[in-house]
Amino acid sequence: MHCDRINAYFCVHREHTMQWQPLSSDSKTAFEEALMFKPFRLIWEGRSICVTRLEDGFFGIHNLCPHAGAQLHHGHCNKKGVVSCPLHGYKFDLKTGRSADGNNYQMARYQFKIENDVLYIGFR
Repeated sequence: MHCDRINAYFCVHREHTMQWQPLSSDSKTAFEEALMFKPFRLIWEGRSICVTRLEDGFFGIHNLCPHAGAQLHHGHCNKKGVVSCPLHGYKFDLKTGRSADGNNYQMARYQFKIENDVLYIGFR
């Protein structure tokens, strides 16, 4: 695991397989103000992403639950990085994008890092 020296909350995992794009300074401010384990929504290139600050970085998944379409950023995140859907309680691992409750759902996932004071989003 490689962590950016500027801010330990923006860690990079498997960086070599990610594509990175810079985000706006407004997005960076939202990330800096984010509370631990409190999901929030990021709109990026028309995509709605549920982002959560965990102890080892920021992680994001597609914001809509594949079961019934609820917005996951209105749900809860536990200390293991699992977000619960506010509608029916389906659970998703923020780091893997996989369902955490035995269903076979796989969500798009995103990672974040800071380099030279610029916030980047990583995607596959």
